[in-house]
Amino acid sequence: MKLSSMAKAAPKSTDNIPDVHSVEAREPARSEIASDVEKFLDGGGEIEEVPRNFRADPPRRPENNYGRGSI
Repeated sequence: MKLSSMAKAAPKSTDNIPDVHSVEAREPARSEIASDVEKFLDGGGEIEEVPRNFRADPPRRPENNYGRGSI
């Protein structure tokens, strides 16, 4: 296949493809999340802020298992 034949290919039309990443397309999800959070808080729920550096599973030293397996 020649490179020049690939370059001459017609661009695909994106007129009929919905833009799911636009601000307008994400607005229904945002409003649903906002209403769910509002219901949660009105029902007595609390939001707890977790520190950025919090790790549920702190790092461990690597184990040296070399030569421990059976032959």
